[in-house]
Amino acid sequence: MLKFAHTEYLWALLIVVVVILLFVAYLISRNKKFKKLGESDLVKQLRITSSTTRKTIKIVLMVLAIIALVIGWANPLVGTKYETVKREGIDVFFAIDVSKSMNAQDVAPSRMLKAKQFVSNLIDEMNNDRIGLIVFAGNAYLQMPITVDYSGAKMYLKTINTNMVPQQGTDISEAIDLALQSFDKESEGYKTLVIITDGENHDGDVEEKIKEAKEQGVIIHTIGIGSEKGAPIPDGKNGQYKKDNEGNVVLSKLNENMLRDIAKQSGGVYLNASSVQSSKDLLATLSGQKGRQIDEKVFTSFKNHFPLFLSIALVLLLIEIFISEKKWDSLGW
Repeated sequence: MLKFAHTEYLWALLIVVVVILLFVAYLISRNKKFKKLGESDLVKQLRITSSTTRKTIKIVLMVLAIIALVIGWANPLVGTKYETVKREGIDVFFAIDVSKSMNAQDVAPSRMLKAKQFVSNLIDEMNNDRIGLIVFAGNAYLQMPITVDYSGAKMYLKTINTNMVPQQGTDISEAIDLALQSFDKESEGYKTLVIITDGENHDGDVEEKIKEAKEQGVIIHTIGIGSEKGAPIPDGKNGQYKKDNEGNVVLSKLNENMLRDIAKQSGGVYLNASSVQSSKDLLATLSGQKGRQIDEKVFTSFKNHFPLFLSIALVLLLIEIFISEKKWDSLGW
């Protein structure tokens, strides 16, 4: 199994694209300048000491060195020990609202980022439970099935944003329905759904889905994100806010009453994510639920490989430095 300790550092690979584009632009510009000098034979005489092939080789070496350097920086980890681990815990799906109203900033830095921070902090404190991720707006999608791979869950969590579900709205019933379909049948009686949302503008038949959840022994906890005072919803990057058909700025407000009602009906708890204590309270609630024994095959040991990639980058850069851009015969060899 291969994974990276810092997947966010892999974005630095975009530097490779920039280097390649700059080199291509350089070649095009240079060829245009040579054409203006005169006849092609004369230009070849002027360029006799310069080698385009060598310049290309140097760029290729530099690009490979950058790739190796970035991969090393992200710290690739390879699983070395695969074991069966016995755990006693519950299955927990986190269903995160990704509707546009989650861009509102009545909680810092925004509802969306606050929700992700909340789940991330919770995962950091979890040990034996299996977890999964669902995102929902007008529709719901399975982001990650139930697993004990917490680092994988945090990696998926980082990619969640308000642009990933095309159909807007906040259909909590869709999230509940998808969770019911996605739980393992063997987890009967040990299943929990945590819904993180502002509760704004819900569609669908929530009551019916809560009834189905109770019949299947699924406990639903709800986490409110936002404020009852509300905030405008950012619309685009020009400081504009979403407006209704009459041109008035739309205020999105946290619907705590609805979220409390969902939790109460399904035997769960409601918590407001703005409270510092909320993640600890939810963790205590989850820990208090009776779990079942689960046998999981997981990698329990990983080996760092960043020194290998840093060494490769260093060797490639040294080769690049010692390759001259001039032709061999012009150097007298």
